Amino acid sequence: MLPFLLLFLVDPVTDPAAPPPARHATGFATIEAVDLYQDVCYLAAPELEGRDTPSVGLERAAEHIAAAFAAAGLEDVPGQTESYRWTYVQERAYPGRPLALPVQERCGLSFSLEEGGDAVELEFGTHFVPVDGCTGEARGEPVFLGFGIDSEKNPYNDLKGRGLKGKIAVILEGEPRHKRLFEGEEVTREAGLYRKLEVLEERGVAGVLVVRRPPPAPPSRKKSGIDPGPGPLSFRHSWAFFKDHAPPWLTEVSIPVLEITPEAASRILPCDVLDEAAEIERRGKPRRVDAPGREVFLSAATRPGSANVDNVVGLLRGTELPDEYVVIGAHYDHIGVDPRGRIGTGADDNATGTAAVMEMMEAFATERPRRSILAVLFAGEEDGLLGSQAFCARPPVPVEDMVAMVNMDMLGRGERDEILLLGLDQNPELEDVVDRAKKLARTRIKKVHTNRGRELFQRSDHYSFHQVGVPSLFFYEGWPETDNEDYHTFEDTIEKLDMEKVTRSVRLIYNVVWLLANDDSRPPRPETSGR
Repeated sequence: MLPFLLLFLVDPVTDPAAPPPARHATGFATIEAVDLYQDVCYLAAPELEGRDTPSVGLERAAEHIAAAFAAAGLEDVPGQTESYRWTYVQERAYPGRPLALPVQERCGLSFSLEEGGDAVELEFGTHFVPVDGCTGEARGEPVFLGFGIDSEKNPYNDLKGRGLKGKIAVILEGEPRHKRLFEGEEVTREAGLYRKLEVLEERGVAGVLVVRRPPPAPPSRKKSGIDPGPGPLSFRHSWAFFKDHAPPWLTEVSIPVLEITPEAASRILPCDVLDEAAEIERRGKPRRVDAPGREVFLSAATRPGSANVDNVVGLLRGTELPDEYVVIGAHYDHIGVDPRGRIGTGADDNATGTAAVMEMMEAFATERPRRSILAVLFAGEEDGLLGSQAFCARPPVPVEDMVAMVNMDMLGRGERDEILLLGLDQNPELEDVVDRAKKLARTRIKKVHTNRGRELFQRSDHYSFHQVGVPSLFFYEGWPETDNEDYHTFEDTIEKLDMEKVTRSVRLIYNVVWLLANDDSRPPRPETSGR
């Protein structure tokens, strides 16, 4: 069990209640672009597969955050452990497709090298996982069919040649990474998983094994040195739907399908599938490998259900008012992978906000403020603020003791010296705090927009706190339709971030939180429909 999981110009400050500038400067000086960049590179690494809720990638992100909180000396929150962990039951973006769960007792994969020989059993969750909507059992001779694509448009055909009836097709996820084939870096619709499965079923295969290849390393890896390495094979509960792109092809098929590791595929076949993939990509031509005398048995099953999901929480005790709390937060989830294998890494949305919380907590730990700081990283924001709603429904500290909530969601795009701030309409008394924060230390943010984007106020996790009467502020880079054309697409990558803007923004937000955590007075509660 992870620690901290919910189961888990410098102008003089004239305000007499303001904290001594020297104490503030200690933490402020630690906020550095290089630290923020390192955390963003981990969280947005393709190996985390877009941090979908729920997913193995999300769990790996939670482990990284929890480890950073522990290293900074943050505490777990005593009691109320059920408010850390919450249960995901909501249907996802596709009507009639509830959250799917793998069924271990009905999933299996074995092979024998000679007909009638002893079967070699492979391990559920290590070597294979099922595919939602593709259940049943099958037995047959395996055949490697490259990427399993039959395309007249390109032209490219992995399926030509001898018959496939009764075979177990072994295919690679996605399409060849070849600069002239298909559409270059853009993965075509023909490479979608369910489209491939439809075609293979029409050709008479008895079952399909889809090989999950390691994703290519992003350009940022060489600069950052951050390499999370491969994680456990993740069952994909749901699929990403990217803005302005055609919806995923989700036709169900009547043959069993498993996703498998390259290691498992190379044990089943008389070849190394990654070597075969590299050869296809080098030559730009299909390759088929038959396996006479070998037999594969597979069974696949999924069922509708619910899953437990974690928020990540860390507490830094205040020096004088430890039972009053300033909450800072961000969502650490994103939207995952689509059936074509394209990963929405969510570098801006919201690895930047998550890294901001982590960096700020390290800064506050160097010189603790008077009030306590409660840091919360939420899962399920992309599915309707689910994590923050669960947190506010069962908070680990009384809502009445929460002085304010400051939320960060997307900080890395748009004009470098500007930031958007929402929440002053609902909490006008906080305008004075923001004005003083601009003067507390030089952040190089020259413009704080407070008169645009008001329609966004209900769209991120601070709104859950506003609904229960906690004064809340929302810091954001700008309007996504103009400042971030890659919002909710697989183009939201590390390479497109302005880390100088992220750093400037974090310094300004740190100033705001520092004042909230040290001022004698508390902001009044907002008028809300929820209280």
